[in-house]
Amino acid sequence: MSNEETEKSFSRRNFLKMSGVATGTLITGTYLGSLLGDEAPPATDETETGNQGDSEESDSGSQQQNFTRAFKFFQNPEEFQVIEAATERIFPEDDNGPGAKALGVAWFIDHELSGGYGANAREYMKGPFKEGTDFQGPQYATLRRDIFRDGIRLMNEEALSNHDVPFYELEGGQQDEILTRLQENDLELPGLEAGDFFEELRLVTLSGAYADPLYGGNIEMKGWEMKKFPGAYMSYREEIEQEGFVEKEMQSNSTHISH
Repeated sequence: MSNEETEKSFSRRNFLKMSGVATGTLITGTYLGSLLGDEAPPATDETETGNQGDSEESDSGSQQQNFTRAFKFFQNPEEFQVIEAATERIFPEDDNGPGAKALGVAWFIDHELSGGYGANAREYMKGPFKEGTDFQGPQYATLRRDIFRDGIRLMNEEALSNHDVPFYELEGGQQDEILTRLQENDLELPGLEAGDFFEELRLVTLSGAYADPLYGGNIEMKGWEMKKFPGAYMSYREEIEQEGFVEKEMQSNSTHISH
């Protein structure tokens, strides 16, 4: 093979894979770490049929795999399904648009927990840990990823204990009962108040619904569409003096990266 042919065969995809090996430890939890997930996703109707953005039809008719659909934090499909069910109750589908499940919020949470968010990377974690003010929020020695593991375990234990099925197989009203008990501190989690876990789950659910699709949630920018938010524009210089509501075509950061 000639040098020219060799250079042509060195595709952009191969470059990303190789550079991911070299830089993965520096960018854990960022978009490149998500795109190069090395763990196979669970076998679901969505992954098999290509629904909800898991694959797209190319010009040639073949399906292109979405590499953000690979577990980075969750260790089994059951953990994922518990979070997926819980987030759907917090952000349900209605007449305004899709809910957390269709928006891929559980995938967003999975990727976030695998990185700096899950490891409290930007937070002081040495103590002493005292009760914070409303502005400061809760203070714990436990890492956020461990809090979520304990929360998932607790929700599932409550479901199995009271209904003999896992949390994700409960009726919506039954799931709401468990989530309400979490919110009201009527359940016990080791080392923290259950209500603090619920609030963290609520906040990260909203983040996944409205974050840039680059990070795994807000599939096809449907969350932004409900808010009429145009997405990632570097400037609004041309529109700032205009009166009334200005509609712009939606775009995400992934658009800039792919081009």
